Amino acid sequence: MKKEISNKDLYILGLFHSASDPSVALIKNGEVLYFAEEERFLRNKHAKGYFPLHALEFVLNEEKIKLEEVDAIVQPWDVHKYDRGHIQDHFNKINEQYKTSDHDLEYQNALINQFKKSKQVGIIKQNLKKEYGDIDMPDIRFVNHHLAHACTAFYNSGFKDSLVLSIDGSGEEVTTSWWIGNEDRLNLLREIKVPHSLGWFYSAFTEYLGFDAYNGEYKVMGLAAYGKFDKSIKSRIDQLVWYDGEGGFLTNPLLLSRGPRSYSYYFPDILAEHVGKPPRAGSGPIEQWHRDCAYSVQCRLEEIVLEMLQYWIRNTGLKTLCISGGVGLNVKMNGNIYCSGIVDDLFVYPLCSDAGSSIGAAMAFYYEMNGLNNKELSCINYGPCFTDEEILELLGSCQIAFSIEDEIEKEVAQLISEGHVVGWFQGRMEGGPRALGARSILADPRNIESRDKVNAVIKYREPWRPFCPSMTEEGAKRYFNKWKKSPFMIMTFQTNETAEKEVPAIVHVDHTARPQIVDSVSNPRFYKLIEAFNEITGIPVLLNTSFNIKGEPIVCNPHDAIRTFYSTGLDVLAMGNCLIRKDKWKEF
Repeated sequence: MKKEISNKDLYILGLFHSASDPSVALIKNGEVLYFAEEERFLRNKHAKGYFPLHALEFVLNEEKIKLEEVDAIVQPWDVHKYDRGHIQDHFNKINEQYKTSDHDLEYQNALINQFKKSKQVGIIKQNLKKEYGDIDMPDIRFVNHHLAHACTAFYNSGFKDSLVLSIDGSGEEVTTSWWIGNEDRLNLLREIKVPHSLGWFYSAFTEYLGFDAYNGEYKVMGLAAYGKFDKSIKSRIDQLVWYDGEGGFLTNPLLLSRGPRSYSYYFPDILAEHVGKPPRAGSGPIEQWHRDCAYSVQCRLEEIVLEMLQYWIRNTGLKTLCISGGVGLNVKMNGNIYCSGIVDDLFVYPLCSDAGSSIGAAMAFYYEMNGLNNKELSCINYGPCFTDEEILELLGSCQIAFSIEDEIEKEVAQLISEGHVVGWFQGRMEGGPRALGARSILADPRNIESRDKVNAVIKYREPWRPFCPSMTEEGAKRYFNKWKKSPFMIMTFQTNETAEKEVPAIVHVDHTARPQIVDSVSNPRFYKLIEAFNEITGIPVLLNTSFNIKGEPIVCNPHDAIRTFYSTGLDVLAMGNCLIRKDKWKEF
């Protein structure tokens, strides 16, 4: 039942703190105002184990309100399921069905203890009282995890009605949920529950292939492009997860997610026996077998999701789809869904992982109170912003030489066209894992050498990982045969021969690219920069990667940008209208 709200401004604070990637969001009368991840302030990637006090301070200061003025603090976990024994009953049924190890029981007991209401309320109040003292604490509320994801997917899509897919590792006992979004309501179609999880499936192989789960999944996705079909590997992978014929899927938990584990927290030892090879050590070489395994894992994920989707299209008649949840960061899956032709349109929420669930929590609470308006999302620049005056004061205090450029877009475009690599620090910080022209490293997409320089002396990352293009619609029309408006780098499209000839630095080995398609309204300065580069080169595209080095979060403030600039091979730093160039230019 909807609860009527008063005419006064209603502030809802979304909070995610119970795992990696803690974050805070502030919405006012149903509109997202601010969002930030704690890692950006701490300079500690993922900020695991931290309560997001810096992010909280940021959103309150930006809105110029006190914590006492917040109407509710909302977390994206349904703690009542834990208090009422619902989760314990679900675990008991699983344990009766499958052989249970000590590890399984320890994991279950830890979850139940962690997510009881008294525990979560205690953690929140203790951290807030430590920071703000004995204040009149806002009401602390909790919402269903997958409802939070579903709200971000549907109510940012602009679609009148749509299928909605929330898909992640797990939230409460649910791992995947299908919904219908219809004007102002979300109606649940089906839930798939623990231990059957496509997120767990992908994370298990992330660890098996030598990367870190819940951090290195994008590496598996990138590595998959170098693999090929191997009948033996495919057969073994297919035995781990399969479509159930009714719009869902099943897994083999005894091979995938249960039992003793000595290699990793995320997969049992028996998985290695089933696949037929020991797990790759993180420092070990990547062989063709590993590439082929990644290829099969990626293919299996896509196969299952497409089969589920086809079922729900047949049963509902809806041919638009919205996606959220951590698996939604699989941009190759997203692009292949759209390009398959089985949907007429697709929206993937760009902050779809749990870091963005603080936004989802606040939205879901408002939705349950008073409904939400469905608006097409155009911008996710919800973070800190710094004025030219603040930047000038910092540069002066650091005694850094700089010039002020009235047309900095033209100057930077010229420098990029000459082969220089630029740190681009402008406006309000974007949220999420993708740089979208606020905190970006930019280079010339026309030659492989600039791409390799970014990798070798700036990003310090694996050479087989792709870089992404930021482009205007003119560029999208030129380089993709099938594409859609995609302002958030959240899906890949197949490139054509023109792209491979003109902008090879942004074409992946599988002939795809993950673009940010920039428009003049939502991102005017970045659009102006790309247009300036186009005027010089005839190419309406820039190579764009996040402004950070390997192992660090994206830069947040001017201090971070200056430190990263001087500790890497960046040539130029553009902050606001200020341009900083290193004294000695290295020709390359």
